[in-house]
Amino acid sequence: NNNNNNNINNINNNNNNKDVVFENKKGKIPPYELPNGGRVTLVGSGPGDPDLLTMAAYRIITDPSAMIIVDRLVSCEIRNLIPSQDYRVAKKLPGCANQAQEEIYKWVKEGLDDGKHVVRLKIGDPFVFGRGGEEILKFRTFGVEAKVIPGVSAAFSAPLLGSIPVTHRGVSNQVVMCTGYGKDNTSPDLIQYHKEQTIVFLMAVGRLKELCQKLVSLANYPPNTPVAIIERAGCPSQRTIVGNMETIADLAIQHDIKPPSTIVVGEVVNVLLEIDDQTGQQVTGLIQNNINVTIPSSTTTTTTTTTT
Repeated sequence: NNNNNNNINNINNNNNNKDVVFENKKGKIPPYELPNGGRVTLVGSGPGDPDLLTMAAYRIITDPSAMIIVDRLVSCEIRNLIPSQDYRVAKKLPGCANQAQEEIYKWVKEGLDDGKHVVRLKIGDPFVFGRGGEEILKFRTFGVEAKVIPGVSAAFSAPLLGSIPVTHRGVSNQVVMCTGYGKDNTSPDLIQYHKEQTIVFLMAVGRLKELCQKLVSLANYPPNTPVAIIERAGCPSQRTIVGNMETIADLAIQHDIKPPSTIVVGEVVNVLLEIDDQTGQQVTGLIQNNINVTIPSSTTTTTTTTTT
């Protein structure tokens, strides 16, 4: 017990020392701050609504002295909060993500060499299909350990904002999160069909048709399995479309659905949907664009509600 108490005291003392070097399986973890004052913070911005930023995230991104490097899918409502003059947007477009990632690393290294507080602002949560772990490892090669501020992941917040509960008693008792793109643009292994299961896909709208075809042919999903897409969750321009395995890809093309979008597959999609008075079935297509979003500004707060 005395040994355990001593270990706890040592850990507490180490946490108060920003220059302490920790050991892990891959070697020494560097300090949180370089001798010149350079440091990195990895920040999750949530799905897009500024009200869903954590207090820590808001405080950090509104620091005018910070160097902010922003992923292009971070909402303009959140970008508008950034006062820093040193503000760069990473142009991670399909087909050139790796080159863009190298540019990010170059910018981070430049900021650290100049003794700046470099803030990597990422959509959602940095550690949920956001390359957050990869960036941490890269920053360690620069001699610094990044601090991480969690964000609200779109995996759970986007369905909620689209009125879709990812679990519901008697309908779904398990949730699986998947990405649409693995390393080097590979397709992830598919989860076999289970009636009481919800699958949430992030970063998959670009290969939606292929994904649905494979879920039906390789993972035994019934063609009429409900599918929903929540586009730009939490933003004033949020849209939600609903279909099934056979119709959702065409609906996405028809309504020009773009990233960032979250795809939900499973019977939970229909739990809270209205019933069409004429057909007696759940409504499909563009079912709603109805959301209250508080948009901070320098002088006023505005609540926007639109319905399609």
